[in-house]
Amino acid sequence: MNRQQILRYLSLSLPLLCQSTVVKAQEAVEEIIVIGRQEFLETEFTAQRTGSNVDAAKLMNQVPGGAANNNGPLTGQIQYRGMFGPRVNVRVDGMLINGGGPNWMAPPLHHIPAGLMEELVVEQGIPSIATGGGIGGAATAYWKRPAYNSGNGWNFTGDTEASFGSADEGSSVSGLFALSSSTHKIYAVGSFDEGDDYDSEEGRVDSTEYERDVFGIGYGFRSGAHELEVNVHRIETEDTGTPSLPMDIDWFDTDVWNVSYTTELNGVGINLRVYGSDIDHGMSNYLLRPVPDFSSLMLPPFMGDDKRNVVADSEEFGFKLSIDFALGAGVVVAGIEGKDSEHDSTVGDPDFMPFFVNNFNDTDADSLSVFGQWSALIGSRWYLEAGLRAEDYDSSTGTVDAFPARLVDMNPAMWPMGTPPRAVFMLRQAFNNADRSQSDNNLDWLLKGRYQATDNLVIELAVAQKTRSPIYQERYLWIPLEANAGIGDGNNYIGNPDLDPEESQQIELGFDWDFGDYYFSPRIYYREVDDFIQGVPATNMLVVAVSANANGDPTPLIFANTDATYEGIDLTFGARINDQWRIEGLASMVDGERDDISDNLYRVSPDTLRASLIYESGNFGAKIEQAFFAKQDDLSATNTLDPASANNSFASTDSYELTNVYLNWFLGSQLAIAAGVENLFDEDYVDHLTGFNRVIGSNVPVGSRLFGHGRNVFARFQYQW
Repeated sequence: MNRQQILRYLSLSLPLLCQSTVVKAQEAVEEIIVIGRQEFLETEFTAQRTGSNVDAAKLMNQVPGGAANNNGPLTGQIQYRGMFGPRVNVRVDGMLINGGGPNWMAPPLHHIPAGLMEELVVEQGIPSIATGGGIGGAATAYWKRPAYNSGNGWNFTGDTEASFGSADEGSSVSGLFALSSSTHKIYAVGSFDEGDDYDSEEGRVDSTEYERDVFGIGYGFRSGAHELEVNVHRIETEDTGTPSLPMDIDWFDTDVWNVSYTTELNGVGINLRVYGSDIDHGMSNYLLRPVPDFSSLMLPPFMGDDKRNVVADSEEFGFKLSIDFALGAGVVVAGIEGKDSEHDSTVGDPDFMPFFVNNFNDTDADSLSVFGQWSALIGSRWYLEAGLRAEDYDSSTGTVDAFPARLVDMNPAMWPMGTPPRAVFMLRQAFNNADRSQSDNNLDWLLKGRYQATDNLVIELAVAQKTRSPIYQERYLWIPLEANAGIGDGNNYIGNPDLDPEESQQIELGFDWDFGDYYFSPRIYYREVDDFIQGVPATNMLVVAVSANANGDPTPLIFANTDATYEGIDLTFGARINDQWRIEGLASMVDGERDDISDNLYRVSPDTLRASLIYESGNFGAKIEQAFFAKQDDLSATNTLDPASANNSFASTDSYELTNVYLNWFLGSQLAIAAGVENLFDEDYVDHLTGFNRVIGSNVPVGSRLFGHGRNVFARFQYQW
């Protein structure tokens, strides 16, 4: 068996791919769905893209163990088996793009609209070493790309889409236009998404409107074994709400570029990717919501309404070089990967121009890792995989400053001990005089095996260690603010430069039963995380005083190393009734607990079951989905039991169920129409994975979780040529 055959065979066992809803129409008009792992068996599970769905993170609701945290209409974060945010390795076309801004108002999938997404690849269970870092799973979204022309000359192709949804009166238009020959392709993409505040059964939810425009160009070239692709995208987001955070998006101006090159030399495959991003970001607490009054200090920035804005920017550069070659019965993948990033953020007051706070100043995070992985089919019944990754991670930050501290600089006698400016001054001095450079040496390893026990059963066992260094917010947030990568718990946080990396040991056992017309695939997992990074009550009285008097939270948290455990089960199942009818479903259960104290972890998905009755005949398909969500009363007291603050609520979320109807028509080889209704019966519910409302005057009380979307009637039209 040659290298290409081995790679093709092994690739069946790795990803969850997004492809066409109706296989016979796949080459004509594609939908985004999730397809299950094809191991030795040809078992698969599918889930159609739902609604107008401008936030690609919501596709994780169709993955067993997957979910989406919702801080705003374009601010969804992937959650997988209870972990979210920086713990999950989320990439766009192989690029690692950190969430735009210090509070992740633009998490990774913000940078790719659903209408321009070709596929989402999610590794079920423990990701392979070659996929990259992260302790909580891995997902990669890919932009739509035109194919090379298989004939002579140039071919003009297009893929256009228009959709709307009633719940937020939202609309989306997107298109891919290309000129292709057998060796060259030139293409352009565009997308326009906008919507109003969404309706719930309880009324409109304020600060949930959105507007995003995306433009891009690309070029591809291939000749023999060589293939080069270059693309550049511009993402502009304006006037978009994030009600679970203290501010809304004023603007995002994001430029992203990506260059990839692949070839093969003497049986060795070579893959190189180089990429970069430049993100300018503005946010405010007065653009889309009433101005809050969170401080009674008798200083100009705090008297009356407390308007605040933040200007942030980040620049990132990354690369990945890998080679692959056959070795014995298997394939070796080895390489080197690196990323450099720089972040700055400053708080201002539009009513008092001298006021400022340097959130982050010249904050750098650099990583460099080497990895190797071997995988092989042994006989006809065994698949084995082993991998190792070593990473050097360095972070540093510059000196910081703030207007209150400057007051002390100018007149120390006027601001003695006990005054708020003196407290800010002392925090600044302590931070600037501390060691602000850290270096981590991280080691990941993985062992995985799959065994074809019978013609109907595959058994998988995997064990691994994965590590994660603290992100810059966790180490370098020097003054108590809610700038914490979108945790969304309503607490102010302060960083801890002395944090150690997280180290996760995990084990997973999986079974795939396939009896022709029936399949059942459960996965059981257990994970212990040493040095788990979690907010704990701050005890520094200076921190508490500044947070209470100036920033509206008398009980701030400080990032600290703790210990945690995750355990759970997720599964897929299905049955074919006849040639037209089948049943498909998935279920997920996960518990997350602190080990150092008796407490639950914050924002963990409740137990979930989704079951669908699907009909397909000719060019028509229909799906009725029933989604069940259990009551979630395993709450984090550390994050949400806060009687002194109105920003959050230690309250469980009730169980609920939603009925969704999806219809698809494929009219010829070029036109597809999708329509349906989500939350058909207009249920009144609260999604546990929303954050706590921070918008005063809304139908949602301040400190309560956001209400769920009401009935949403949607339609989508897709035309390809």
